[in-house]
Amino acid sequence: MIDAAIGLFATYPAEAITVADIAAAANMTAAAVYYHFPSKEAVLLEGLQSFTRDYLVEVRRLTRETDDPGWVSVLVTDSMEWLEEHRLGATVFFARSSGLDMTIEALRRETRIEQVNIFTRAIRTGARRRLAAADVGVMAVGLVSVLETAAACWLTQDAVFRGLGRARFLTDAAALAERIIGPALPQEIRATVVTDAPAHL
Repeated sequence: MIDAAIGLFATYPAEAITVADIAAAANMTAAAVYYHFPSKEAVLLEGLQSFTRDYLVEVRRLTRETDDPGWVSVLVTDSMEWLEEHRLGATVFFARSSGLDMTIEALRRETRIEQVNIFTRAIRTGARRRLAAADVGVMAVGLVSVLETAAACWLTQDAVFRGLGRARFLTDAAALAERIIGPALPQEIRATVVTDAPAHL
């Protein structure tokens, strides 16, 4: 039932989906859906909770190797690949669920906060010099913003994504992420980071 709901919400506008649609997609009756969930939003929330748990596990995995100066680039490119493998849930979370329901908005906010915490720790661990807490916080928030924007572009294949193409999109998104945490990178790496951030994202 959960997978069926995610598939519907990834494909159709939320306002067009009913509990009866979810039931039909799951080969159930609407009464059976209502037995477990009070609304279509509650079904979707459970699916998105499962998606965000898996997504945060992947983000933590990708921020373990901060000894590698290229970890930020790997974070961006590998995150997009992971989202591609989990396209339905990712599309609903990053591109279709915004503003849908207060509980879903709370989940989106909690996921964002946890990413900021993960990136804060990663930046501090990987930094080659002492950084002010406020600077680290701004860098972490910036990384979250880059990933969220890149994810929405990637999953919907919007005009920016189509105009750049897959390879250039990944390169530009990674370069922008590296610029955001530039002060935390070793001097020799900072020197190679593009000085003008891509204007596409």
